[in-house]
Amino acid sequence: MAASTRPLTLGEILDRTVQVYRRNFLLMVGIAAPAAGLVVLISGAVVLFFSSQFLSIANAQQTGKPAATPDISQQSLLMGLIIMLFLLIGFPLLLGVFAMALAALNRAAAEVLEGRAITIRASYGYAFRHFWRHVGILFQQSLFAGIIPYFVFVAVFLVGAILGALAAKSGTGAVVSPLLAIALILLVIALFVVCVLIWLRLSLAYPVCVVEDINAWSSLKRSNLLSSGTRGRIFVMFLLVGVLTIVVTLMLSMPIDIVIGLFMRKSITSHGLPTMFFMLIQIANLASGFLVRMFVMPIYSTALMLFYNDQRTRMEGYDIEQLMDHAGWSALPPAPLIFAPAPTTPETAPPSFAISEPSAAPGESFSSPVVDPPTPASEGSGA
Repeated sequence: MAASTRPLTLGEILDRTVQVYRRNFLLMVGIAAPAAGLVVLISGAVVLFFSSQFLSIANAQQTGKPAATPDISQQSLLMGLIIMLFLLIGFPLLLGVFAMALAALNRAAAEVLEGRAITIRASYGYAFRHFWRHVGILFQQSLFAGIIPYFVFVAVFLVGAILGALAAKSGTGAVVSPLLAIALILLVIALFVVCVLIWLRLSLAYPVCVVEDINAWSSLKRSNLLSSGTRGRIFVMFLLVGVLTIVVTLMLSMPIDIVIGLFMRKSITSHGLPTMFFMLIQIANLASGFLVRMFVMPIYSTALMLFYNDQRTRMEGYDIEQLMDHAGWSALPPAPLIFAPAPTTPETAPPSFAISEPSAAPGESFSSPVVDPPTPASEGSGA
C-alpha cells in the first residue's frame, strides 16, 4: 500500500526505504545502471582528455622538452572546442539521461509501494512516453536551484571586484579589501544556502509528476506546496545519503588507488609527472563513481516517494484515498437519509377539535346536566 495509515517519522521513512530497496535490489539497480554508465562514459571522456592535456603541458614545462602534442595555443583552442561540444551536446545528453533515470526510478518506486509488479523495460517505457515532461522538471530544478543563483553570484562578485579595484586606485584598498573578502565568503555561504532551500522546495516534483500525471510546471508548484513542513527532514535524508555516498566512494576507491600506487612506485619516484599513474587513478575513480551512483540513485528516489506519500497523508488524507481505491470505491458511499418533520405554520397546522363548555350566567352556578342512561325495557312489556 502506497501510503501508511499514519504519518511516518524520519527514521521510519529511512527504514522503509531500506526495506523496499533490499527487496527490489535488482530492479532498482538495473534501472540506475544504464544512466550511471552513460554518465561515466561522457564525463570520463572529458576528464581523461583534460587530464592528459594538463599533464602533457606540465611535463613539457618541467623537463624543458617540447611536448609530443601541439603547442600550448593549439591545445588551448582544442580544450575550448571540447568545452563547447560538451556544453552543446554532452550536457543536454546528460540532462536527458538523468531525467529518464529519475522518472523510471520514481515510477518503479510508486508501483512497488502499491504492491504491483513492474519491470525495468516498463519503467523506462513510461519515462520515454513523457520524455519532455521529465526533462522539463530536471531542467527547471537545475535552473531555479543552480543556474540563476550562480549567475546572481557572478554578477555580485563582479560588482565587488570593480569596487575593490576602484578602492585600490583611491588608496583605500587596505581597508576595503578585507571587507570585500569577508563579503565574498558570506556571499558564497548565502549562495549555497539559497540553492539548497530552493532544491528542497522542488525535491518532490518527480514523485508528484509520476503519481498525479501532471506537467512539469504544475509538478514544481505542487512540490513547493507538499514539501512545506518536511523540508528539514528531506535535508537530513539528503545529508545522510550524501555522507554514505562519500564513505562508500572512499571505501571503493582508496584500496584501488593504493594498489595502483604500489605497482607504479617506480614511476612516481622517477623524474617528471607519472602520466600513466594519474590516468589509472582517474579510471579507478570513474569506476568507483559508476558503482556508487548506480547503488545510491534508487535510495534517493525511493525515499522521496515515501516523503511524498507521507506528506499527502498528513495534509490530504491520502491513506483514506488509498483504502478506498483498494476497496474498489471511486467515492465515499452516500450518507443515510434522515427525514425530519417539516416546520409547521399557522396556515399548515392541522385543525384542532376542542369541546367548549357553556358558560354560566352572572350570579348562577352552572353544573353540567347529568343524563341518566336509558333503562332497558322490562321483559314481557308490549310495544
